[in-house]
Amino acid sequence: MEEDGPGLDRRHLLGLVTAALAAGIIPEAWLAEAAYGATPRWNRPFDRWVPITSTFGPRRDPITGETRQHNGTDYSFSGILGYPIRSIAAGTVSGVSYNASGLGHNVTITHADGWRSVYGHMRAAPVVGTGTQVAAGQHVGNVGSTGRSTGPHLHLEVVHPNGGRVDPESVLAGAPYAGAPGTPPEILTKDGLMYLIWSTGGTGYLVTPNRVIGLRSMAHYNLFKRIINSNQAADQPEVFNALEIDQIKAYLAGTVPA
Repeated sequence: MEEDGPGLDRRHLLGLVTAALAAGIIPEAWLAEAAYGATPRWNRPFDRWVPITSTFGPRRDPITGETRQHNGTDYSFSGILGYPIRSIAAGTVSGVSYNASGLGHNVTITHADGWRSVYGHMRAAPVVGTGTQVAAGQHVGNVGSTGRSTGPHLHLEVVHPNGGRVDPESVLAGAPYAGAPGTPPEILTKDGLMYLIWSTGGTGYLVTPNRVIGLRSMAHYNLFKRIINSNQAADQPEVFNALEIDQIKAYLAGTVPA
């Protein structure tokens, strides 16, 4: 089928989508996990139990001896140096830095609904870079003692969407260890190229081989659902109008249509 007036047939449209998403970097098993839900699905920062050596809240600073607010939770055990640190939820790496007088090598991950987690004092630079999509439980770095530290440990901070730091254990209480089996999210529509998910929190996601795109409305969710359904119905390709094509191109280009 060729173009019909201002529309674009399924074959041309899927060619556009395929060309835009040709570089796949996320294993398929992680895609739905990375996009599911408006509220993060939390897990512990390690694949096993690790003792807490310093809790969130006021404490005596181990270096100065002064009473100061401790904005995270410290985890450590004898021999922990180099142990893999895992992301406590799916998200996007939003910061990688080094601070010799603070968290040393550290990484920040932004999760669904604006939650953030910060992992400090890593042995070396994180193994994930800024902009990387990570799955819950994914290896992001290794325990170290860089920065303002008295010994190998993970300093974990959790930042509320309002910007305030919260006790990580108030969020992680009852959460499974990283990598523990769980119930996979329901995939509503799939064709091997894209997933569409509409969460119980009222947020839609288009999951492609190389990114997770939040959908602004149910109308945009339904638009991409039509694309996928049309791709599956080879005998009945659908024609898309100019406005729909502009919206599709805007999402693929990383911009949100009006």
